[in-house]
Amino acid sequence: SMEVDDGLSLVQHRSHCVDVPMPICFRQYEDVLPEPPPSVPSHAAQQPVSILPKNSLPARACSSAQAAPFCTAKNIFGLVHQFLSSTPPCHNPKEAIMLQNISYIPTVSPDDSHVKSDNNSFHPYSNESSFKLGHWYLNGSIQKSHQSFKELLDIMGCSEYDPDNVWHIHWEKINSQLGAGIDDEGDEWEDDDAGWHKTQVTIDVPFSQTNVQPGTWPYVAANLYHRSLVSVIQEKLANAHNDEHFHYEPYHLRWSPPPPNLPHEVNIQGELYMSPAFIDAHRELQELPREAGCDLPHVAAALMFWSDATQLTMFGNAKLWPVYMYFGNELKYRQCRPSCNLGNHVAYFQKLPDLFKDFVGIYTEGKGVGRECTMHFHREMFQAQWKVLLDDKFLEAYEHGIVILCCDGVKRRFYPQIFTCSADYPEKVLVATIQQLGGCPCLRCLIPTNRLHQLGMVRDRQQRATLTHSNHSRSQLIATTHNLIYEKHYGVDSTVIELLLKPESWVPTSMSMPLKSLSLCSLILDQFGFDVFVALVVDLLHKFELGVWHMLLVHLLRILTALNKDLVHELDRRYRQVPPFGPATIRRFSSNTSEMSNMAAQNFEDLLQCSIPVFDDLLANNHHNKIVIDLLFMMSHWHGLAKLCMHSDLTLDILNQQTTDLGEQFRLFKDKVCPSYQTQELDREVGARSCWQAKEVANRGENDVPGPKQPQRKKSFNFSTYKFHVLGDYATSIHYFGTTDSYSTEPGELEHCTPKGGYHRTDQRSFVCQLTQIEHCEAHLCCIKQWQWQQVPHADVPEMASDPQVQHHIGQSEKMYDKFGQYLCKHAGDPAIKDFLPRLKEHILNCLKPETPSEQHNSILFKRNRIYHHNLARFNYTTYDVRRAQDVINPRTPHCNIMLLKNDCSDDEHGGDYSYAKVISIHHVNVVCMANEYKSRRIEFLLVRWYESVQNHAWDTHTLGCIHFRPLANQNAFGFMDPRVVLRVCHIIPAFARGQRNLGECGISPLAGNKLDWCEYYINR
Repeated sequence: SMEVDDGLSLVQHRSHCVDVPMPICFRQYEDVLPEPPPSVPSHAAQQPVSILPKNSLPARACSSAQAAPFCTAKNIFGLVHQFLSSTPPCHNPKEAIMLQNISYIPTVSPDDSHVKSDNNSFHPYSNESSFKLGHWYLNGSIQKSHQSFKELLDIMGCSEYDPDNVWHIHWEKINSQLGAGIDDEGDEWEDDDAGWHKTQVTIDVPFSQTNVQPGTWPYVAANLYHRSLVSVIQEKLANAHNDEHFHYEPYHLRWSPPPPNLPHEVNIQGELYMSPAFIDAHRELQELPREAGCDLPHVAAALMFWSDATQLTMFGNAKLWPVYMYFGNELKYRQCRPSCNLGNHVAYFQKLPDLFKDFVGIYTEGKGVGRECTMHFHREMFQAQWKVLLDDKFLEAYEHGIVILCCDGVKRRFYPQIFTCSADYPEKVLVATIQQLGGCPCLRCLIPTNRLHQLGMVRDRQQRATLTHSNHSRSQLIATTHNLIYEKHYGVDSTVIELLLKPESWVPTSMSMPLKSLSLCSLILDQFGFDVFVALVVDLLHKFELGVWHMLLVHLLRILTALNKDLVHELDRRYRQVPPFGPATIRRFSSNTSEMSNMAAQNFEDLLQCSIPVFDDLLANNHHNKIVIDLLFMMSHWHGLAKLCMHSDLTLDILNQQTTDLGEQFRLFKDKVCPSYQTQELDREVGARSCWQAKEVANRGENDVPGPKQPQRKKSFNFSTYKFHVLGDYATSIHYFGTTDSYSTEPGELEHCTPKGGYHRTDQRSFVCQLTQIEHCEAHLCCIKQWQWQQVPHADVPEMASDPQVQHHIGQSEKMYDKFGQYLCKHAGDPAIKDFLPRLKEHILNCLKPETPSEQHNSILFKRNRIYHHNLARFNYTTYDVRRAQDVINPRTPHCNIMLLKNDCSDDEHGGDYSYAKVISIHHVNVVCMANEYKSRRIEFLLVRWYESVQNHAWDTHTLGCIHFRPLANQNAFGFMDPRVVLRVCHIIPAFARGQRNLGECGISPLAGNKLDWCEYYINR
């Protein structure tokens, strides 16, 4: 293991191989560790700031009367932080970042047995042993795993563990204290922290003139369990562990590459706290008039909401509608880690109860109301709950701020600012108060349904800017309809209301009147200029992976079925043969992909990334096949750009162009390919329609008589949908809010694991109330644990396998070995070990002394005449978003293909800048050089089988790179490789359309496994 010296920079932390030079042909590659821009001076105090105007010029163009903005020096990647003020910030979260914090490599958690504190610090637990057991039970998984069992053994095996300390603990009493707040009777409670409250939600139910009792009647709909948003903010900033990662001030991140690559700096988009949206909000706060007698710094608390109803069990009707709140001031990489506990549960929304039908029946003589009226009451219920959540205390803080003493001892005035709201489309239309899938279904503009297919066209881009939603005209319409419904008692579904609202797809829900239904939009928009339509950000998970791509995949399956059902079986077979890649990048596909059963968004993403080799040449018409492959290439390219974790102005221009090209390709597919095939519903579509119709019959109370088998209906390709239209908003959203991973619905979906796990600890009847207690209990335990760790200085001491500083790691074990003679005899006749020893010695000499003549082979001796074998090799690399990640290869699995920079001596005429190889085995030897006083030295090497290029990757022609193995008779078919020259592990997929090379043969190289060779392979990117 390595000790961490906090006085060194990240680059200085890097370990170097001593006395082992890199081979000459590979010296152009150097593994560069990620590092943040240089920290601001630690002694610099925050002075009265000088904020640049919105249209400020770069520092070199500023007038002498205005101070230039403070900029950090360039880091090794040319990244610069440019702050808005002329002085450095007094609080810089980058100073707390270590290499382990910006690494995806799992590290070994340090042992916490040395933490000693007064037993009072574990309150309400009486001692440390009881606290550890309570934390293991409440914050661990419900379904205990082997890892959870090991954690329990660690607790009980600790030298400080005393069974007497836990034997007489009143566990139920402690759990009640931790989750105290809402007692068994459900009385409302108050607490000093951001605890849970219960509030009755009441809506006004209008009945039209056609009913026996027209008028507006109040209805107590449900009890809303929620937390005070202001209290959550105060609790957040009082936590020292969270405060050190909290960004108070925004900055511009710029990339300044060395000349002559680019003549100017390039803006970089990534985190929300450095986005134009945050920078604009920060500027506006500095321009606000100061509160009386207050000169405190103004800080924006960027609130990001996630809302999504979820099923708590696999079977049953138990559902929960949680609302999560994150802070955009924190790193997005920490937000997506459940272990960081950054998802704040602020409310559990309720739906209209079934008893509401009985209430309506009283005033309608049992007739009930129509579907449109029922939807209206659901919207009213939703908006009423947001009104409770955004209470007067929050609105006061939104306008005047709240003064908080931060953990650095500085008082600041924080202004809550709602930046994003992430949800699925049905919930977004509730927030925006528009008709779901109406004539103008878009949440941002008024483009009608019949023009949604014009994605990427000049006219479409112009209309997105000119036909945006106008709150002024909307407010006038809603005021008129409100008067008709609540004062003159017109029906919600009456013709008059429909004529007023239908042209622009509004619904009569939002009103600015204080005593009637208030929406999230009108609640803040009218007072503070908040634009809810901008805050409803794009969502790749639901709109693209489960939307556009799912729609295209289904229609491609219809086309294959119309041609020949055997083609669908061939597609399933190809997907089954696609090798997995990485721990979770490409998962192994199910046996029958075409059925698409039990698939999540990540599965559809994997299908897209591997779609080109699978669909290649399935269509007999070459022209149609080319159009489909080009479309799949553009879809993959667009999806990869949209999911980038770091964007620049250059990549956003590429994304804009790809959006235009993708729209054109979809229209080409619709016009040229789709009319040639008589497509019908798939079997699964017929089954889903039959189930839906049976459910509708059951809901109407009719006799459940099985009908005849449903016939297959003709299905045409329809991409005039909102999900396709919204693809044109991604580049704009990324430019304004930062990259999509900051506000994707994925963190919210991941956070659902918390209430789903807590549900099994409830009585499964009054589970919402009990979930609030469990959430409160878990939050208290996390705070206790964080406080304990802050009391004792510690540093992560990672093992070499988890150390992000090293370029690669191969195990130190020498248990698996062979004598060289035994190894050569075992594999005698295998082409992979032809001239094994001479070539190995030449490789070793090249590594040790690159300029040593090959005649000195006899100076190389192997200690004990042994060759050692290893199962795994780990390779660390720096990602494009300046983080550290790790690839693992195992020659016995498909995770065995690597890429490296092509050397000048390569005889491969194609392949661009990279060479590719399959790792056959991983070894090390202990070498003794006779000219070096007989000291042994460990030399690691890989035995590889080389690929050679057939076709280069080309973006303009939409073609993937293609490679094949060199013939076994080629003297350069096999070779040895220094692990230090490996760039990354790569995903190699067989070119199924080209067939297998040795079909039906047994193969002549068991080591290389050539009997399973394909003629060609695609390099998946």
